[in-house]
Amino acid sequence: MAVPGTQQGATKFLISALQINYPDAAILYQGWFSWLVTVAGLIVALVPNISSQIWLQRYFRVAIAIFFVLLFLFWTWFPIAVAGRFQSASFVFQTFHNGINLGPKQEASDAYCWVISLLFGAWEFGGYDASAHLAEETKDASKNVARGMWLSTVSTTIFSIPTLVLILYCIQDFEALISATYANNWAEFLVQVIGPRGATAILILNWIDCTCATAAVVLSATRVTFALSRDKILPGSSFFRKVNGVNLIPINAALLVVFIAAVVSCAVLGSSVAFGAITATTVICQSISYLFVLITRHTVGRSRFEPAPWNLGHLALPMGCFSILWLTFLSIILLFPQVFPVTPQTLNYSPICLGIVTSISVIGWVVPFGWGGRYWFKGPANTLSAAQSEALDDQSEVRSNKGTVSST
Repeated sequence: MAVPGTQQGATKFLISALQINYPDAAILYQGWFSWLVTVAGLIVALVPNISSQIWLQRYFRVAIAIFFVLLFLFWTWFPIAVAGRFQSASFVFQTFHNGINLGPKQEASDAYCWVISLLFGAWEFGGYDASAHLAEETKDASKNVARGMWLSTVSTTIFSIPTLVLILYCIQDFEALISATYANNWAEFLVQVIGPRGATAILILNWIDCTCATAAVVLSATRVTFALSRDKILPGSSFFRKVNGVNLIPINAALLVVFIAAVVSCAVLGSSVAFGAITATTVICQSISYLFVLITRHTVGRSRFEPAPWNLGHLALPMGCFSILWLTFLSIILLFPQVFPVTPQTLNYSPICLGIVTSISVIGWVVPFGWGGRYWFKGPANTLSAAQSEALDDQSEVRSNKGTVSST
């Protein structure tokens, strides 16, 4: 469900850009239009995932380039534009705004609001596990997968936190920012700082870059879908585990991922709350699944666990305990109401969604007569046959030879 969530975020960037330039266009505020834009973005993200590894590589290189262009613009254009009009340090580090109370009286305390605000950090550091989903296709995976996860987390910390502080210093009208009617209030900030034209340019770049991020999520979700089909867990597994004969890409699995994302995105037609509940449930399920691994790793499996060549050493236990506490805390607060007063329109439906997912999983495991997973699931199967492995090695050797010839 991270796929529709990521692309819905991209859609809000693009629609905000349109709202800046066409403020009276009623179509921009319609749910069906948002859905169409989201589906179009999903298709754009799908294409490189079913084309070839080379095109996917180029696609991601463009995404990285746009990211650094945006980072450069943030750290140069913003300070120059608001020179002499920066907010004070007391505003940036001491101002507290309780924005989850929408009714006439305060129902949620500032402490509750502060706890809910920690979700921002959870979203900011999402996606660190993508390299694990591609472990079977990664060279020297026992080292590079762990390094990829650490690089993701560390780079997010280095780039995002200072940039967030810079943005807070550049805010011009806080009241206008929190009351803006754009699809994404980021648009209001940009208009205040660099004007409508500059805001439009940045938002379009944001849309492109976020759509590229969707492609990365599609890639990750496709590999997970393929693995589940390979292990005969999904209905129609024999169809979804097929790979393309030329590039060895699980195209059917990719199509399934995007189709489900398009269907889930239909939730925005009725309520953004429903869509939020679905994406929140995804994060909860992901966190709980990692909790199982961490808890067993540091309890019953502690004596039998064999560390990978690249590991945390003596820091494994304390950081594992911290991760357990954080994931437990995150899973709990995602179940809490995030807007007050609580009504059918603002209720957090993720506990209900979690109950449905859990029930289906348990029933699917224990159902009798040999149908339940406990009877037939024997663990992960081999991903590639010997012939497919040889084909991959041959393709890698050909690419290596081409690179050598080109360099000479």
